[in-house]
Amino acid sequence: MSDRPSPQLSADEIAVLKFAAHRQLARWAQKRELQPRQRAKRTTLVRAVRTLEDKALVDGCELRVPDAEGEH
Repeated sequence: MSDRPSPQLSADEIAVLKFAAHRQLARWAQKRELQPRQRAKRTTLVRAVRTLEDKALVDGCELRVPDAEGEH
């Protein structure tokens, strides 16, 4: 059996990622000040959550690595 990740995320896996992201954002919301690196990560995490909440991902999504020329 291979330990290679699946080229797809199921709807359940997307839900778990959203939960973890929301949990981390809640932790950061409790802090009075974030370090610059944490602020940058928070911004990126907020953008990722918005993407994960897209209705197009309700049934899961396929993962692809862009080729060397940057095409998807």
